Amino acid sequence: MNSQQRTGYQMIFLAGALWGTIGFFVNVLSEMGVKAEVIPLLRIGMGAILLVPITLASGGLKALKIDRKGLMYCIVLGAFCQALFNLSYTESIKYIGVSTAVVLLYTAPIFVCIMSRIFFKEEIGPQKLIALAVNIIGCILTVTDGNFTTIHFSVFGVAAGVTAGFLYGLMTIISKGATSEYDPMTVSFYSFLFGSLCLTIATRPWVNLGNVFSWSMLLVTLGYGMIPTVGSYVLYLKGLSRNLETSRVPIIASVETIVAAVIGITVFGESHGFIKLIGIGLVVASIAIMNMNFNKKTK
Repeated sequence: MNSQQRTGYQMIFLAGALWGTIGFFVNVLSEMGVKAEVIPLLRIGMGAILLVPITLASGGLKALKIDRKGLMYCIVLGAFCQALFNLSYTESIKYIGVSTAVVLLYTAPIFVCIMSRIFFKEEIGPQKLIALAVNIIGCILTVTDGNFTTIHFSVFGVAAGVTAGFLYGLMTIISKGATSEYDPMTVSFYSFLFGSLCLTIATRPWVNLGNVFSWSMLLVTLGYGMIPTVGSYVLYLKGLSRNLETSRVPIIASVETIVAAVIGITVFGESHGFIKLIGIGLVVASIAIMNMNFNKKTK
């Protein structure tokens, strides 16, 4: 692993940590009266707005230029990996609950491993398989705290959850192709823009936001758009552009689960049993396993 790749994986790790703050903003906005289906639109819509001055400041008007092929990348990312992903995840939560939906969402690394083998011909050896298994078990224990009575079943809810996991994984695959040819800032802006347009049509946010708008809500939305949206996606895409092994990426980004659990425990007073701590330890272990170099020869 060269220094460029090492920096790329560090960016992925930081992006995952920032994604871990999503739950904090979702809880605060929900308490302010924003409906669940409108919250994702606030996130990526604010992200698109914030990226305009940031992108112009970093590269001028030329930074917003993109050709037809790049635009197609962004349309797919926006429509499927932003809009449809968020709608699928929301429907999954509605029908089978948060815990089950999150567990299904973490099927994403499995999809990434399969797709990275198909599209990028990446090797999937014992090390990756062990790290993947440890990671999935760790995420499940962290989310459920070992209480599997919270797991609910609904054919539609499970299908929506698996779809969300697939689309989450698909984002990594498409983003790697997009960032190999286009600037990550430009890709982020247009994908947020197209995702926002799709979600606006699907959710009709003005019905809800007109009744609950306040300056404090706007301030929280600004933080939501900057920290786990612009900050995380730009880091994620910049990391992917550094010629990383795609199948490693979602496992390293799963630090999101740890950050989310810590925020839940410290800020919202959620339970923190021994099983959850084991789960957090397993997620950390999976990241360590994925980054170990077993092929290094020693004298």
